[in-house]
Amino acid sequence: MSQIQCLDIGNTSTKLGIFQGEKLSDIIVVETTKLIKDPNSILSKIKEENGPLSYCSVVPKAEDSLLNGLTNFAGCIHSVSSDSRANLPVSYPTPNEIGADRIANAIAVFNTLTLPAVVIDQGTATTFDIVTPNSGYEGGVILPGPQGFLDYLSHATALLPQISLPKSFVISSSYGKSTKDAMLIGVFLGYNQMIQGMIEKLNFELSERFNQRIKFVITGGSPLKLDLDGCIQRENLTLEGLKIAFEFNL
Repeated sequence: MSQIQCLDIGNTSTKLGIFQGEKLSDIIVVETTKLIKDPNSILSKIKEENGPLSYCSVVPKAEDSLLNGLTNFAGCIHSVSSDSRANLPVSYPTPNEIGADRIANAIAVFNTLTLPAVVIDQGTATTFDIVTPNSGYEGGVILPGPQGFLDYLSHATALLPQISLPKSFVISSSYGKSTKDAMLIGVFLGYNQMIQGMIEKLNFELSERFNQRIKFVITGGSPLKLDLDGCIQRENLTLEGLKIAFEFNL
């Protein structure tokens, strides 16, 4: 059974996984800053016996570190981007502005779902990407990720503290009795409402245009996990797209 190594270099984290046929295993996640400072944190996991490498990157410095460390890698290395996007049509007027991870996500849904579909990717930024049957990648929406809201409040104000988004937060009231709780409640309650509002707006516009139910797919590495009714959870959608893209490149 053939193997493919897939690597997603994101702004905050970098994820590596190995596909054996359709099965994904050996998933490793490291901070992208660590990849830049210590490329061996990922390079030591990329082995020729595990097959070719398909990757995407939105961090040029991390990508340079990776490629410099792979000069002796004898296997095939395939980069996914707006210029190398498998069978995905792109009707977006400026394809080079689309992040490579968003291209990989769109490739995955274009090849595995009945369209139209919207991909919601929660990361450093939260993105919505619209993929339709004939036009392929049409466009999207970009919002700050959950941590981005907290970072903005800290950086743009004199007295609000820097807070890291916890993996869980128990909400006992709709308002906080400390500055930290007030900020976290704002994100944990307000963020979901914002995302739900975007879903309702996009669903109304697209379902009216296509006269059918629109699929919404949630992916990404944010600790604030969305669990919205009717949405499809595909945690490793980007890696799936990287695998499909490589197979089309054969």
